[in-house]
Order: sequence, then structure tokens, then C-alpha cells
Amino acid sequence: MMEAKYKLLIAVGILVAIATGILVYIYILFSRHEFKVTFFDIGQGDAALIEFETGEQMLVDCGKDKKILSKLGKALPFYDREIDYLLITHYDSDHYGGCTDVLRRYKIKKVVDNGLKKKGDPYFIDFDHYLQNEKAGYIPGKAGLTWQIGQESIQFFSPSEEYGLDPSDHNEHSLVFKLTKGDKDWLFMGDAGIPLEKKIMEKYCGEGAICPLRDVEVLKAGHHGSDTSSSEEFLELIQPKETVISVGKNSFGHPSLRILRKLERVGSKVLRTDLDRDIIYR
Repeated sequence: MMEAKYKLLIAVGILVAIATGILVYIYILFSRHEFKVTFFDIGQGDAALIEFETGEQMLVDCGKDKKILSKLGKALPFYDREIDYLLITHYDSDHYGGCTDVLRRYKIKKVVDNGLKKKGDPYFIDFDHYLQNEKAGYIPGKAGLTWQIGQESIQFFSPSEEYGLDPSDHNEHSLVFKLTKGDKDWLFMGDAGIPLEKKIMEKYCGEGAICPLRDVEVLKAGHHGSDTSSSEEFLELIQPKETVISVGKNSFGHPSLRILRKLERVGSKVLRTDLDRDIIYR
């Protein structure tokens, strides 16, 4: 008798577990996803998460170390161990250093980069080992590439061979792209410096062109607010309403006081991850 009751309890428990699993799956499948852009307080480095209304996610850079894992653990549901796109603007350690840990923890479906690898670099060799094991799809990022993800779009402005910039300078080959949601734009500059800014302006905003860079709502400042980026000409053109500077404690003088004054002159509100922590847009 006791054995029959025990078997019944086990059967009921299994049925409850199955039913709960089905309900959770249906909820995940049909629930409306919220569009969100989060610039993580990751220290001296870059990391941002774009969550699309389709439910897809794009991680833009990973910071320099495994701190990114705690950020993703808080931003994503506990059951979510997949990231649709890992976009690496360029292979400097403060942008891709934490990506190895991301590859260990999460299933990555597609990787996007600028195509300039750091062959021979011990850290890149370790990263590339995990990347090859991941067997993720690969998309080379380049100027002219456009995507539509649900109601949101992405337009790439860099890199481009026609710019003729020094291939050994990884900053000047950063992936630069604009994310558009409705009438709002986010311009991600990676570590782009003034030479790349100038090339982008010449290509996309020359005489007679319908410039896609004008009146950007949010600028993710190039190179952590360094004075090697964000020229007056560039800021006057894009007129960002807000500027996000991804920065932490550093010895480089980031962000530059000169850049902060330039942003003030164009009327851009400055948000800094070292002061404002995670910066979230919905």
C-alpha cells in the first residue's frame, strides 16, 4: 500500500514538473520582449548589451575580464544561456578580454568582428581556441552592411579598405555602427579616432549626401572619451543629445577634459559608467 502511494507521488511530481516546464516554455515563447540597450559599468573597457523586441540579444564587446559574466547574469534570465550575436568592435584587450569567459559560459550563435586578428598574441590564441570550439556562425562586419532585426535596424560605417587607414592601428578599424529604434539612434564608435571619423564623414556625409549620422540621440563616445577621438567637426555634425562614455579607473586621462568641454558646447548630456554605473535605455 505504501509502495503504491510512493509511486503515485512520484508520478504526480513528474507530471507537475512536466506541466511547469511546458508553461514556462509557452511563457518564454509568446511573451513580449522589451527593447533595451545597456552600457555596462565594466571598468576601463567597453561592454554593452542590446536586447531586441524579437528576443534576440547582441553583446557588443566584453570588457577586459570575467566581470562581464556577473553583468550578464543580472541582465539575462537565469535560464538563458544563449547569446545570438557577439560583436567585437576590435581586438584590444579592454574590448574582448572578457569574451573568452563569455564563450565558456554561453552558447554564441554568431560572431561579428572587423576581420583583423591578433595572430601570435598569446591571449588571442586562447580566445580563438574557444571560438573555434564554439562553431558559431561568422559575419564579417564592414561598411555598407545593414541588418533588420524585428523593428530595429543596424547600419555599419566601418571598417572599409577604401578608407586606406593603417591596418596595424586596430582602433582605426573599429566596427562603427548605428542602431535605430523608431526615431531614436545609438551610434557605437568602438575606439575610432579622428582619422576614422573623418573618413566616415567623407563617405557618408559628403556634399549632396543624405547623411545618416545627423542628430543622433545617443553617442557611445570613441576610445573612452580620449582626446584622440570626438573631433569638433564630428560632434557638430552628429549633435548627440546624450553621450555615453564607457570608462573606469585608468592612467590614460580618460575621459579627456577637452572632450567633456566639446560635448558641453554641442549641448550633449554626458553619462559615464564610472559615475553613473550601468546606463540603460528602453
